[in-house]
Amino acid sequence: MFKAIALSLSVLFATPLVAYADPGKGQQRMEMMAERLQLTDAQKEKVRPIMQQAMEERRAILKGAGIERGKKPTIAQLREVRGPMQESREKLDQQMAQVLSTEQMATFREMQQEMRDKMRKKFREGK
Repeated sequence: MFKAIALSLSVLFATPLVAYADPGKGQQRMEMMAERLQLTDAQKEKVRPIMQQAMEERRAILKGAGIERGKKPTIAQLREVRGPMQESREKLDQQMAQVLSTEQMATFREMQQEMRDKMRKKFREGK
């Protein structure tokens, strides 16, 4: 049961920009991502709206399931959003693959995995 919950949470937060991220941190995270991926100015202009759209889409999915920031979601809520969040992540990957080089895409996927691992750890620690 714990593994299922942890996996579901990791799916919820599978992007560099967490769905309920502080809006003020969005620009800072974008800059960090741009630096780590070594994005060109042209790539930055294409990536920014993709990431914004993904974040808005994920917020809508969470809101639709009744998941609110600061409140622990129920297992039923996590199950409800699992499929739509996975679809959102796959859509994001496809869009990013159109903009990023093969090497940048590999780094982007590493960043996603790091975020999932971080969220799993937070969940296990009860934070």
